[in-house]
Amino acid sequence: MISPRIVAVTISTVFSSLLAEDRVNDPTSFTWNPERSPSGPVIVNVNLQNQTAAVYRDDVLIGSCLISSGRSGYETPTGVFHILEKDADHHSSTYNNASMPYQERLTWGGVALHAGGVPGYPSSHGCIHLPYEFAKDLFEITEMGGTVIVSDGPPGSTVTDGHQIQFKDSDSSEIDWRPHDSPSGPVSIVYSSADKSIEVLRNGVLIGRGEAHLSAFAKKPRGTYTFVLDGWIKDQKNGETIPHWHQVSGPPESHLLKSASHLKMDPRLRHVIESALKPGTTLVMTEDPMTEATRSDPGFQILSGGNPLSPQ
Repeated sequence: MISPRIVAVTISTVFSSLLAEDRVNDPTSFTWNPERSPSGPVIVNVNLQNQTAAVYRDDVLIGSCLISSGRSGYETPTGVFHILEKDADHHSSTYNNASMPYQERLTWGGVALHAGGVPGYPSSHGCIHLPYEFAKDLFEITEMGGTVIVSDGPPGSTVTDGHQIQFKDSDSSEIDWRPHDSPSGPVSIVYSSADKSIEVLRNGVLIGRGEAHLSAFAKKPRGTYTFVLDGWIKDQKNGETIPHWHQVSGPPESHLLKSASHLKMDPRLRHVIESALKPGTTLVMTEDPMTEATRSDPGFQILSGGNPLSPQ
């Protein structure tokens, strides 16, 4: 007969081993250097393939960490999300009141960033688990409507600058512009080449849309790209003031291609979009369609895989 003491010791050893694998409270599981960029817009870039996250503020890398995303059957959706809700002491309404400290909701279907188990592999029900102290630090610097990018492609290169993307006039077309639906907050612009349309969101709320066409971008590798506006520069050739962008997401080789690109649209839409631009504005250019199936009201996600409605 096996001694109860031996059984207890064996269970304890296994349990301790499992805890040792979980790095949620391991200070070596993350880096955090906010002093590198004390202020500016924050973007969180999550890579599911290598189970890591990187945080940029004003286009400067200030932190990175290990993560744990959704396990098989509960895959974390990929795309571009806005922070819809923040709750430092959140408890799950689905999973036995489970604690989800420093929760930052990405979809109303239950996907969020929060402190949780980080065992070195996907283990959640769709959420993105972060080391505890990292989740706490991140919670303190993000804002409602902030941008979170989740991708499952090869790890991207570092942020690159010098990208020129301008808004130009084309033929008149039907537009929808409702800025009073969300008068303030972070601005995101999403262009879909599949739909030949552009949408504008402020603080995660759709405030405008219209027809748009892309030109001079054919050399870019296929995929989804994310840019952040850092300001305006004067074109040395014609003296025109043009927006200046950093690229923070996209195929690694795409960062090397910085030729000017143009989004053409109704002059009225171009005018109101340019009036909404400010440093920190996010521009997403994608081949994916923008359909109701990829919208989690009032937030927006561009879906390229995974399950958008894993309950959490």
